Amino acid sequence: MARARALAAEGIGGVEDLLWWLPFRYEDRSHPAPVGSLKADVWACVRGTLLAVRGRRTGRKGVHLTEGLLSDDTGTIHVVWFNQPWLAQSLETGTEIFAYGKVSLFATRQGNRLQLDSPEVEKIGTTSGENAHADRIVPVYRKLASLTSKQIRTVMFKLVSRGLALPDALPARLLGEEALPERSGAFAAIHFPGAGISVEDLERRSTPGQRRLILEELLGHQWILARSKAQRAAVEGVVIGKMPRTGAFLRSILPFHLTEAQRRALREIFDDLAGPSPMYRLLHGDVGSGKTIVAFLAMAACAHQGSQAAFMAPTEVLASQQALRLRELLSGTSFDVALLTAAVKGKAREETLAGLASGKISLVVGTHSLFQEKVDYARLGLVVIDEQHRFGVEQRARLVAKGANPNVLVMTATPIPRSLAMTLYGDLDLSVLDELPPGRLPIVTAVRGEESRHRMEAFLRGEMDSGGQVFVVFPLVEESETLDIRAASEAFTRFQAGPFRGYPAALLHGKMSAKAKDGVVDEVRRGRVKLLVATTVVEVGVDLPEASAMVVEHAERFGLAQLHQLRGRVGRGGQKGYCILMHSPSASPEALERLAVLEKMKSGFDVAEADLLLRGGGDPSGVRQWGGGSFRIANPARDFDMLERARTWASRLAAPDFPWEPAEKERFLAWADGWQSRLGSYSRIG
Repeated sequence: MARARALAAEGIGGVEDLLWWLPFRYEDRSHPAPVGSLKADVWACVRGTLLAVRGRRTGRKGVHLTEGLLSDDTGTIHVVWFNQPWLAQSLETGTEIFAYGKVSLFATRQGNRLQLDSPEVEKIGTTSGENAHADRIVPVYRKLASLTSKQIRTVMFKLVSRGLALPDALPARLLGEEALPERSGAFAAIHFPGAGISVEDLERRSTPGQRRLILEELLGHQWILARSKAQRAAVEGVVIGKMPRTGAFLRSILPFHLTEAQRRALREIFDDLAGPSPMYRLLHGDVGSGKTIVAFLAMAACAHQGSQAAFMAPTEVLASQQALRLRELLSGTSFDVALLTAAVKGKAREETLAGLASGKISLVVGTHSLFQEKVDYARLGLVVIDEQHRFGVEQRARLVAKGANPNVLVMTATPIPRSLAMTLYGDLDLSVLDELPPGRLPIVTAVRGEESRHRMEAFLRGEMDSGGQVFVVFPLVEESETLDIRAASEAFTRFQAGPFRGYPAALLHGKMSAKAKDGVVDEVRRGRVKLLVATTVVEVGVDLPEASAMVVEHAERFGLAQLHQLRGRVGRGGQKGYCILMHSPSASPEALERLAVLEKMKSGFDVAEADLLLRGGGDPSGVRQWGGGSFRIANPARDFDMLERARTWASRLAAPDFPWEPAEKERFLAWADGWQSRLGSYSRIG
C-alpha cells in the first residue's frame, strides 16, 4: 500500500502509466565475456560458477564485505559486494550465475588483481526460460519512488511476461501502412528488446516499437493542434483593416526606408490583422535587424483604427527606452504613449490606469505591470511581447487574457527551444527578418578560459584606446542575486585599480533605482564611459552604437538565448564587434559544448535549433520552456520525419471519408481527449 502511494505521488496510477516509465538507456548483457578476456575499467557481463563465497566485517565502521570467486573455462576473478550481507547466505558455493558490473584493478600484498565490483547477480536455474537481468539486452531505468532500476526491471518483466492487453488508440490502417507494431507489442519490445535489436538502434530511438510510440505521441499533438487551429479560426478577433488612410498615416511617420525583409514581415502581419480570427505570429530577427519598428508600425495601425496596443518588455530599462522611441515615432500625431512599470507610482500610475480602462490611452509600453490585477483595457487589440524568452508562459497568457481575443505578436532574436518546437509543428505563423541593416558586420565570438585573461584584458585596452566602448558582463541568478551583484561590484573596483586604471568606467546592476540606471546608460551613450561593468541588465535595452567588445564572465551559467542576445549589444555602429565568453575552470564538458555553438553559429535560428537538440523541445502546449515536456519519447528535432508523418495522418484521420473500422474512431477520439486534458491550453501563447 505504501509503495502504491509512493508511485501515485510520481504520477503512476496504473499499468499503462508504469509502462510509460521507459528505460533511459540499455546494457548489452547478451554475450557474456570470458573471464580470461576481462580488462580493468570496463563493464562486463560474466557467466560462471561461484567457487567460494564469504561475508566479513571490515575495519571501517558500518562497512560489510561479501567476497566470492567466480570461475569459467578461461579463468577466475574475485567478486566483491559492499554492504549486502544477505548475499553470503543466498549465493552458495557451486551456484552458477550471471554477474554484471565494472571490472577494476585492486592492489593487494601479492600485487594487483582484477575484481568485479558490486555486480548485479542473477542465478541460472535448471529450467529454461528468459531472464530479466542477464543474457539479453537489459533496460536501465531511472529511480521511481523507492524502486531501484533492478526492482523496476523485475516488475516490468512480470508485466510483459504475463502478456499485455492494451487497447490500441491508432487505427489498423495506419499501423499497416507504417509497418508498426500494436501498442502492447511496442511497449514489450521497448522494455525487453528481442533478438536482432542492437543497443545502438535503441539509443537512436529507431526500433519499430520506439517509432510506434513516437508516432503516437506526435500524432496526438498534431490532432489537438489541428483541432485548436480550427477552433481559433472560428473565433472572432479584433480586426485591423487594410485602410488606405491607415497606410498613408504609417508612411507619414516612417523615419527611414525599410528593408525588403521588414516590408515582407509587415505584409504578413497586416494580412493577419485584417483577417477575422486573431493573429498569432512569431517575428524572428537577429539583434539589430529591425523587429521593433515593425512592431511599432503594427501598434500605430491598431491605434489609428481605434483599438489599443500593449508592448511588454522584460526590463524597466528597455521599457523606458522603447516608450521613448515610440513617442519619437509618433511625435506630431494625436497619439500619446504611456509607460507602465513598477517605477511608475502615485498620480502618474492612477492616470495611466484610468486612461487604459477608459480607452483614452491607445498605446502603452511596460513590463510585468501590464498584466497586473488592477490593469484593465477598454479595447485591447494587439499584444506585442518583446524578447519573449524572458517571460514565462503564464505571464504571457495573463496579458493576452486582458483583451477579447486580441492579436498577438511575439518577438525574439533567439526563439527559446519551446517556441522553435512550436514553429516546427506549425502552430506559430512565422515571419523572419533575414536582412541586417547595410554595413552591419557579423560578431566574432571566442570561448576562452582563465589562462587567457591577461590577453583578454590587453585586447579590451586596445579597443578603448581606439575609441571603442567595452562591456564586462556578470551572470545574475535569482537565488544568489546579492552575491552576483557583489561579484560585479568587486570586479569593478579591481578593474579600476588594476588592468583598466585610468579608463572612465561605470557599474550597472538590477538593484539600482530606475533613475540611477538611466543615468549610467546616458553617461555611456554620451561617450563619457569607456568600460561598463554590468549584470545581465544589459542583455536587452542598452543600445550603444559605439560598443565594440564584450566579455561575459562565467559564460557557462548563461543560456544560449541570453548569450546570443548579449553579443548582439556590440558592433551596432558599423564597426567590427567582438564577444569573448570566459568560462570557469569548473565548467563541465556539456557546458563547453554549448558555448562552442556560439563560436560556430551567427544566426539566432541556428543557435535555437542547436539549443533544442542539446536540451529538448519543452512542452509545446504547457508551461515548461525547455526539457522533455509532455513528450515521453518523441523529440521533434530528432524525429522530424515522424513529425511530418504525424501531420499527414492527422489530416487523413480528420477527413470525413477515412475508412475507420468499428469502434476505432471512438477509441481514437477518447485517447485524443486524454491528450488534450494532459497538455492543457497554453499553446496559443507562444
